[in-house]
Amino acid sequence: MQIFMTLVLAVTIQTAGSLGRELLGRNLPVPKDAADLELPITSYSVLDDSRGFVIAYYLAESDNSLHELRVRSFDKLTRTWRSATFPDPIGSVLSIKRAGGYLYIGGHSSPSAAPLLVLSADRLSLRRELDGWPVLVLGDGRVVFERSMIHFLAAHAAALALYDPRIDAEQALYPDASVNNHRGAERVEGTDLWVERSMSKPVEGNGNGPQTIEFTVTTQRMRLDDQQLARPAAAEERFDVLCDLAATPPTCRRKE
Repeated sequence: MQIFMTLVLAVTIQTAGSLGRELLGRNLPVPKDAADLELPITSYSVLDDSRGFVIAYYLAESDNSLHELRVRSFDKLTRTWRSATFPDPIGSVLSIKRAGGYLYIGGHSSPSAAPLLVLSADRLSLRRELDGWPVLVLGDGRVVFERSMIHFLAAHAAALALYDPRIDAEQALYPDASVNNHRGAERVEGTDLWVERSMSKPVEGNGNGPQTIEFTVTTQRMRLDDQQLARPAAAEERFDVLCDLAATPPTCRRKE
């Protein structure tokens, strides 16, 4: 069976409300520079944890388009607000995650593609924009993310990458960098076969020791027919993969 890869919207996208309403509902103080307090906002998401509150949003405009992305954060310990504005939209904000002094703000540009902003939590300054969506954020601030794919492909081969904000570096995780995977388009070298691949959500540890992750891979080789539709050319395979994130560089292997 062909596995059709799309980005699953795991959160409800907020489409109506205002900054003031969100703050009032959480009994938070009003930032002094909030000129947009009562203006309608759209396509936003919030993070509200023991350390603070973060909201990433757009003003609802008459042309129904998304313009500049606005991010505000409130530190519950120091009782201080911070704000930042980014001129380029990232689509509807799907998620905000915090780890290791960084914020990960996930957007949505197509059913198979998602910009991911990495911001410093203390200044809201942009560290990097990644091309994909987070599947696991580690306590040290590193993030495992699934790379964005071209949406209209006959076969979609998912690929995982690892980003370390401490050194501002990303690397292919699975499959490794030796595999030619261009935004989900992956061909079996020397053949007319294409790869269809999906992966389960990675699990940390799982009895394999610290700084390891494990996930299940489902893959199948496909061949395009006369209508350029992918048809199974081999039996579907399913197996577990174990990655050691403490290794230099981090490595993955198929579990036997």
